[in-house]
Amino acid sequence: MCNWKTLVWCFLWGLFVWLACTPARPTTRPAPSPQRPAPSRPADRPAAPNQPMDTIRWRPAPDARPPIGDAPSTPVPPGSAPAPIYRLALLLPFLAEQTDASSPTVPDKSLPALQFYAGAQLALQRLSEAGMNLEVEVLDTRLSDADFQRLLDHPRLQRAQVIIGPMRSTHVSLLAERTKQTRQILLSPESPTMGLTRQNPDFIQMMPSLRAHGAAIVQHILARYRPETVSILLRRREAERTAFFQPTDGRRFSEIFTPDEGNYFDKIDLEPCFRPGQTAVFVLPTWSSQDFVMAFFRKLSAVRKGRSVAVYGMPQWRQFESIEPEYFAELNVHISSAAYFDPDNDALRAFQQVFFDTYGTVPDEDAFNGYDVLMLTGQWLQRYGLSFPQRLPAEAIFSGLRGSYRFARVPAEGPAPTERLASHYDYLENTYVHILRFQNYRFERAW
Repeated sequence: MCNWKTLVWCFLWGLFVWLACTPARPTTRPAPSPQRPAPSRPADRPAAPNQPMDTIRWRPAPDARPPIGDAPSTPVPPGSAPAPIYRLALLLPFLAEQTDASSPTVPDKSLPALQFYAGAQLALQRLSEAGMNLEVEVLDTRLSDADFQRLLDHPRLQRAQVIIGPMRSTHVSLLAERTKQTRQILLSPESPTMGLTRQNPDFIQMMPSLRAHGAAIVQHILARYRPETVSILLRRREAERTAFFQPTDGRRFSEIFTPDEGNYFDKIDLEPCFRPGQTAVFVLPTWSSQDFVMAFFRKLSAVRKGRSVAVYGMPQWRQFESIEPEYFAELNVHISSAAYFDPDNDALRAFQQVFFDTYGTVPDEDAFNGYDVLMLTGQWLQRYGLSFPQRLPAEAIFSGLRGSYRFARVPAEGPAPTERLASHYDYLENTYVHILRFQNYRFERAW
């Protein structure tokens, strides 16, 4: 049974399930459509036959200021054109078809999507107050690839000019191939997987890839240590990852490979990694085995004998429950991370309070991600219109509540003429990665 702190949260979930099970009726919105040079814009194509699909139409409450509306929230000066309406689609795995609408609790498997959506709602309210006109469709991607494939033909998805989501990498890849033909802008908010699409300049990957994490770690190391003091340690089956954690200027880190199973470090001699008067640096680009990381920590702790060390690892290490914090502190552990929540950030604390006041629960990382992605999308549309993907690489760092964003072109495979280097790329990727160091019993920003 819901208590007073979760009443609003449960109501939001119940409202979503009710709407998801109710066929939505098309609406018409007479408004100017923003222009974008593209072959066959979404507005120019005939709509596909209407099909029943889990859909939420964003509608304002009858007596409340609408977070999204058909008209600007600020007065339009006489003689000036009204602000354009941008059509967005938000694709999230609510998995409503697998839930019991009569249940008073939110299913765990639906929480990430609901948190993301709740954070996005707060961003949309702010954008409306700033004068943005957005028409937002929210669709449940469900679970299976077959269901998602059918979703691609949904007429409301086809009308969208900007699509945010889905979450699963396989779904992102399927949708990216479609939007490459339709020239819809696609923002992937969650997947860090590399190579999900090719020759798709309207695709924006918001999560840094393993390549970006490796580049950030290498840059941080080379600014502080000599390359001959650095060793990469991996199990043999993970050996292909070393390419992302080597310098690109000809210098090399040493590489050490352990057995895939069993006693990883029994026959590994770490003594050659230590040099007199210098810090021994170890890079472990692994995230799937706490046992492997813990075995290395025990080995290093036993052999270092008070000598200076530094260890670099992956963001998943924060969730490793079997590793005692003393190891993180003693071995000078750093991790890479796309997210960093600054406890001294007033805006972050204000968001946490507004989120709790609105939904009766605390926001998690998905909620911050939903807020950041929607706020950035709205700000880009307001500043650049639908040409914003072409403008992002020239911009400086964007700051959000969850982290920072710096976009770079991912080079296309194969040679390109010199005069076409700027346009010869596959997609855009956020490459901003924080380096966090364990100190004061938590991971704090080191870079």
